Amino acid sequence: MKIKTLIILLAVTASAMAAGMYAYWDTPPVAEISFPMGNVFVIAKGHNKMAKAGFKEKLFAGDKVKTGPGARCEIKYKDASIVRIDAQSIYTINNAALTQKNKKVESSLSFGRLWANIKKLASSTDHWLLRGPSAVVAVRGTVYRMDVDKDSTSSVYVYNGSVNVAPPGWTPQGVKSGTSGNKLKKPHYVPGPTKVQGPHQVSLKEWVEIVKAQQRIVVKSDGSYQKADFDPKADAKSSWVQWNLERDKLLKR
Repeated sequence: MKIKTLIILLAVTASAMAAGMYAYWDTPPVAEISFPMGNVFVIAKGHNKMAKAGFKEKLFAGDKVKTGPGARCEIKYKDASIVRIDAQSIYTINNAALTQKNKKVESSLSFGRLWANIKKLASSTDHWLLRGPSAVVAVRGTVYRMDVDKDSTSSVYVYNGSVNVAPPGWTPQGVKSGTSGNKLKKPHYVPGPTKVQGPHQVSLKEWVEIVKAQQRIVVKSDGSYQKADFDPKADAKSSWVQWNLERDKLLKR
């Protein structure tokens, strides 16, 4: 009788493990590594061990991508949106659902530099969020980059379109995670670059800043921020910016 009970328990356990493995492998990838350069590693969801990433390696919600010294990595999402991270950066795909009806992505940059070329969102219920230690960026289709320094300062530069930048706990209305109560504006015409007030420090109690093309915002860990124009020519002298601009040109061919 005891042997029979043991056999049943083992069978149930094996079935549960098989179902769990099937559920994991049955989960579709949300992105792939389209251009690894140097030592690029992936830490799969629920694991601590790093595995070296290869070309076209599939990425799933919950995966973390880490680059070593001198390395860079380009990630292509299922909707053809592109995210690139520079050397010694840590990027996580927290949540992602990319179907014909839904496009919802929430990711985070723990440290390092990131460039994003995000495809336009068609539905008002779709969202694309990037969270840093001191700020969150919400986009509806644009080109921008974020730098996260060792002191958790987050700098956001916008090259095309516009983004909404807010405190790290902010979430647009309709997004379940995080704090609700603030709402993204509907898609609208964005005029060309205009002069804005020079750098000035403000208190970060409640705010959502719209940052347009050729503007940048620097958000410090203490909750203060500065917003101003930046010079595209001077900015383009950076090898990181040059590399991304060249990679973006390939997307249009």
